[in-house]
Amino acid sequence: MSEEWVTIREAAKRLNVGRNKISRLANRGQIRTKDNPLDARVTLVDLTEVRIIFDTYGGQAGSSTDNDDEDEEEM
Repeated sequence: MSEEWVTIREAAKRLNVGRNKISRLANRGQIRTKDNPLDARVTLVDLTEVRIIFDTYGGQAGSSTDNDDEDEEEM
């Protein structure tokens, strides 16, 4: 599996899901995360891994309850 590390915000945008959904997966240890070497305040996730989870288990893409406007990138 190839890795493409992106911010939680970017993963949510590309997959059309709420950032909170991805943050919850990360908080529960269900997806790998790593610190952004350029900004310690930002958490990165493997887009390929997140995509597989949503493709396999589904998700409520575009859910308004999960798509908040906060600027937070981290969990």
